[in-house]
Amino acid sequence: MNSGQMMLVVGAFTMLSILALSFNRTMFNSMTLGLEMEATLNAISIASSMMDEIMSKDFDEEVTDGRRAYEFADVTLPANLGPDTGETIVGVDSTYTLLGISFDFASKLTYDDIDDYHEYERQVRDPRLGIFTVVDSITYCDETTPSTILTSRTFFKQVTVAVSHPNLPKANMEDTESLPLIIRDLAIYRRFF
Repeated sequence: MNSGQMMLVVGAFTMLSILALSFNRTMFNSMTLGLEMEATLNAISIASSMMDEIMSKDFDEEVTDGRRAYEFADVTLPANLGPDTGETIVGVDSTYTLLGISFDFASKLTYDDIDDYHEYERQVRDPRLGIFTVVDSITYCDETTPSTILTSRTFFKQVTVAVSHPNLPKANMEDTESLPLIIRDLAIYRRFF
């Protein structure tokens, strides 16, 4: 083989290497995108289930068991949002199996009103992607602009559910932290009297 043919062989190997690297980068990006999409779909499902659970509860501890609130002073103070006495869940809530018996999230039986979920944390296990972390926040909000959080009582509560997982999309390629998936809803106390 002369030097001209050797240069062609080196050039061919260089082109093959560039093509292989490009192909690997494309495959890696496709796999990353696939994991992000799967994690996002799971996070949406988990957040929706959490929101459904919260919104199925009574508006406030003061209006459970058929009691009614007639004015703002009749509902829980903003500083007291969170689990009431006897409704505490120790640690992070999660499902588990003990001696072949499956146990559901403790919040489903322990909490009886929306604001019990303030600063509640849950871990949801996915067999393929691992653990999703869910954190809830309950705040009073303004009737005309629900995005405005208030430090006074109203008949409007903003419910925020944030789901975190390492495979959720990142803000940009350089970031190492994933962005949480956040959904919000508005709980309204309707008085029928």
